[in-house]
Amino acid sequence: MYVQYLGDHQEVIPVLAAWIYDEWSYLYPGMTLQDVVSLFRERINKEKLPLTLVAFDAGELVGTVSLREFDMETRKDLPHWLTSLYVVKPWRRRRIGTSLIKTAEKKAAELEIRKLFLFTTDVNLPALFYSKLGWIEKEKIIYHSYPVILMEKDLFCE
Repeated sequence: MYVQYLGDHQEVIPVLAAWIYDEWSYLYPGMTLQDVVSLFRERINKEKLPLTLVAFDAGELVGTVSLREFDMETRKDLPHWLTSLYVVKPWRRRRIGTSLIKTAEKKAAELEIRKLFLFTTDVNLPALFYSKLGWIEKEKIIYHSYPVILMEKDLFCE
């Protein structure tokens, strides 16, 4: 398994967009699949946000994660987010998500980002998953009528 920049694999944008749209479109009322494609086209950067990383195994696209400046329009006080972590179901529980997160955290630190935020809609397993990687629960909130956990990680305290 290897992780690379989306900018080097722009041909996978339609697949990524479909994954993210199918998984989380309910959180963004009015957003279309084409809107998600456009968001990924903005994330082809390598040295600035927004950027997306993609994971491959033997040439097969198996996962993704993004870094962006803001992910919740209701929390503009919190810049620098880890977003859109997704691993294809048959590939889960193989440490691909962990590799994607660690690679994203390393890139954020290289960009001199001190702290990252994320939110998760599943308040059980994913929160536990992120906690094991050093993420701390900041607060539980309602976002677009859904309960979410807002988490943070200081990249320079380890």
